[in-house]
Amino acid sequence: MKPINIKIMMALIEKEPGDQYVPVLKPVLMQILTELRHLRWKNSQISAKAARYRREKKDLEDALAMYQ
Repeated sequence: MKPINIKIMMALIEKEPGDQYVPVLKPVLMQILTELRHLRWKNSQISAKAARYRREKKDLEDALAMYQ
């Protein structure tokens, strides 16, 4: 299955006249697409977050070792 291009979907929905959708559907659909866009992470973002967690874990382990 081909992934959804969220930017294109949002542009298509914004260009549609207001009476094409049920009045409640258009804002809800836009909100869902906006949230999906924020949930997608690039590999570089995931790698950076993992590296940060590894550093924090090492710092915590070092701090705990000092007290034992």
